[in-house]
Amino acid sequence: MIQQGIAGIFMKHIPPALLVEGIRDAMKGKVLFDQDLLRRALEAPGAAPSGSRHTGLTTRERLALSLVFEGLTNKEIADRIQISESAVKSCLQHLFTKTGVRTRSQLVRVALEKYRDEL
Repeated sequence: MIQQGIAGIFMKHIPPALLVEGIRDAMKGKVLFDQDLLRRALEAPGAAPSGSRHTGLTTRERLALSLVFEGLTNKEIADRIQISESAVKSCLQHLFTKTGVRTRSQLVRVALEKYRDEL
């Protein structure tokens, strides 16, 4: 996207004042990216040098993901792997971030495409 001329990416959780400031900076020719987002983009498959790999999944993430594939709810996943429901939510949030998705169905699709060899 940078090669196509994008001036920046702002995450939806940033304060409105920073968004306004960012738009003004972009109009002045500055390129603005969230540092964490930029780091993840540089680690993404296709952006990294050949031979390097995307960020792998942890054991807990692989286990939670396999239970999402089974269609279990967060509570059912928590019961099955003996962790709290909030720990399941946190694990799923990490998976959403790693895969760049926002929903469970998107997570399943992307996980099958990118992480099939780890499941």
